[in-house]
Amino acid sequence: MSARKSPQEWTLLFNPNWHQLHVGKCQICGEFCVDTPTPEEAREWCLKHARDTGDDHFELTAFDYCRAVFTDRPSGTNQGKEPRNVS
Repeated sequence: MSARKSPQEWTLLFNPNWHQLHVGKCQICGEFCVDTPTPEEAREWCLKHARDTGDDHFELTAFDYCRAVFTDRPSGTNQGKEPRNVS
């Protein structure tokens, strides 16, 4: 058996102080907006960049940061138990 733990023993924790990030990136020159809190603002950045430069190919992405943590739950017991808080 592998030294890795099975997927049931792990969970993802999202830090409540971090927010989802939205990024608009120009596929022509590589310029991008930084730390845009809403998809609308990322889209608006792309349109402004297109007006300012004439570039017309963009990528829109959104992402979250999280950590995978071991839940300390023995297999088959403590179903639904919250994972321990790991900093």
